Amino acid sequence: MNSRTTPQPHHAIPAMVPPANCFTILVIDDMLANRVLLSKVLKGAGYAVLEATNGVEALDMLCSQSLSPDLIVTDIEMPGMDGISLVEQVRYLEVAAARVPIIAASGNADEGMRREALAAGVDLFMTKPFDIGLLRREIATLIKTRHQTSGPRSQANVLSSPTNRFDSPRLREAN
Repeated sequence: MNSRTTPQPHHAIPAMVPPANCFTILVIDDMLANRVLLSKVLKGAGYAVLEATNGVEALDMLCSQSLSPDLIVTDIEMPGMDGISLVEQVRYLEVAAARVPIIAASGNADEGMRREALAAGVDLFMTKPFDIGLLRREIATLIKTRHQTSGPRSQANVLSSPTNRFDSPRLREAN
């Protein structure tokens, strides 16, 4: 064997993996391809990623598991419970998840949808397909801002919260 060669082929060197950070993102989308792509991008940036297929599943995760991700990215148009109804319900929760920054997105976005999402409590509205670089910067900014300004939930939000998570005006209108 030549002294210049190594016994291990180059392909045996493990791929570089970015260092893990301590932030978790909940991705909610009914389309598997969208969840897989977004999860891959976020995991590549070092985030831990949790997934849900619709608003009902996500709300159940947030309530039953006392899950408090650092950020939520949700689709708007989903069966079961759409993203806007989900955001309204999350903002009414009396757990830490109620203060989590939320990015809502849609491939069929219009100005009315954007206004409705922002009124429901979304921190940022984006259109699909995502500009991945912009999405990553916005996520980092929202998480950084949340951790710099996090404090107790305002008394006004607690007093105006419905007693049942399904008491939202939007959900009452749907029934």
